[in-house]
Amino acid sequence: MMHQALAITLIEDAVFSARSATEGGHESLDRIPGATLLGAAAAKLYAKLDSTSAFTAFHSGLLSFGDGLPYSGDSVAYPVPLSWHHAKSEQPELTIATADSKVFDFPHCQPNNTGNSGIESLRKLDGHKIYNFQHCRRIDAVEGLTEPQPKQLRAGFVRPGDGAWLKPKHELRLKTAIDPATGRAAEGQLFGYDALARGQTFATRIEADDDLDPALFERVIDALTGPLLLGRSRSAEYGRAEARPISLAPPPLGASQGDLLTLWLLSDLAPTDRFGQQTLMLDHQSLGLPDAEIMYGQSFLRTRRWSPWNGARQGYDRERLVLSAGGVITLKLERDLTPEETDRLCAGIGLHREAGLGRLWINPPLLAGKHPHFADLKSVKPAMPRIAPQRPNDPLIAWLEDQSGDWKTEAEQTALQLADDYRKLMQRARQAAGVVTELSFGPSKSQWGRVLEAARERDGQALFDTLFNGDSAIVKSTGEGWDEEVPVKTGNWQRLADWLKERLTEQRTDRGYAHSVRRLARRIRDDIDKRRV
Repeated sequence: MMHQALAITLIEDAVFSARSATEGGHESLDRIPGATLLGAAAAKLYAKLDSTSAFTAFHSGLLSFGDGLPYSGDSVAYPVPLSWHHAKSEQPELTIATADSKVFDFPHCQPNNTGNSGIESLRKLDGHKIYNFQHCRRIDAVEGLTEPQPKQLRAGFVRPGDGAWLKPKHELRLKTAIDPATGRAAEGQLFGYDALARGQTFATRIEADDDLDPALFERVIDALTGPLLLGRSRSAEYGRAEARPISLAPPPLGASQGDLLTLWLLSDLAPTDRFGQQTLMLDHQSLGLPDAEIMYGQSFLRTRRWSPWNGARQGYDRERLVLSAGGVITLKLERDLTPEETDRLCAGIGLHREAGLGRLWINPPLLAGKHPHFADLKSVKPAMPRIAPQRPNDPLIAWLEDQSGDWKTEAEQTALQLADDYRKLMQRARQAAGVVTELSFGPSKSQWGRVLEAARERDGQALFDTLFNGDSAIVKSTGEGWDEEVPVKTGNWQRLADWLKERLTEQRTDRGYAHSVRRLARRIRDDIDKRRV
């Protein structure tokens, strides 16, 4: 089997609807669905392929686009197993300080007291407080006290290597439809989008059967590498992302558990009956294990249903009935699994495997006992390396690289980091000044609009002079809003204008300087609208 992992970073908020209903509050998935990645690849490649190759890549099921799951550093987090429970009267996690928690919104997360606002409290699950109800039926009671009431641990993702409990951050924006006749807000057309917040990174695995042409597989991977538009409202302000290849091995096979087999659903599962029709009544025959018996008392499942929207056909596909990701299926075996059965399970089960459904982990170590034990996640197989082709020595390629090289991505990353630092700086300054969130503080949206306009017209040193030098400078330490005192890392206080001038000095000779300032101004104007600063 061929496979390649991709890390996808959201440049803008992205909307992935959890259901197709148009009434009630909108809810977005907490992962990037594989069907979205399939659609993104098809949008770039379908028209360029002949009919046979297009069918093979996107309709035959030989190629599978996995869900994008939370990714940090070099490890991925998986949906929390539904068999995990904890005492309702206490939280199931430890508190460990970390510098990378800005990527995710951890459950019950509160700033710590270290004095460094760039570090938040990372929640890591305490294995001693978590009970796997596959192997027990109650929470151990402290001597002299009543037995605690159990509560299922449903939300978020767990990182097997260290037990980090991750919950992707969401943003909610209210909008209104525009009446084309008047150009004003339409009556009774208020709606909202719940979206995955920008700045988060997710990892996906693209897998292909050995029957697929390796050259076609490479074309699909290349189509998904680089800038992407994902999810709903891509023509508006949602869905911009950046993907890059990474090395990520598949989950290793766990040790045998005697006559028991545990299947941990890493994605939704669309099971079928013996006639191949979708159903929610799980059957061992549909799992490809005729000599096994499902232990329903030791299985933990939830269901959901939705009708996916097909953009090419401009209509809804057939409703899908699935067992939710995180489900745990326990089976009793009459014999050991054969290598063919193991390979079949590892390749995925059920319907819609091309969209990432049906992926699972066989006998995961985290579910081997009454309590999970968190250790380093090691793979039994190394990830398949990608060999980059040699670059032709052609002047046209050199010109194209100069026009669309890495400078723009680096400039946007610089702007993202600076906007994040600015937001935290202003929050600390606001708190120190005792100014409530409802009141304006610091430079206004219109002042940042002047910065944006200057960055559209000038570049390099000319832009820097317009912003900071001379009596007519836009950003002056005596100007309203720019004269706010802000705390800096040295423990001293500094005018906001001086702080910004220092941060924007180093890159002013770079070609991406104006682009970085434009992105920074847009980010901060957006934060002002949302009262983040």
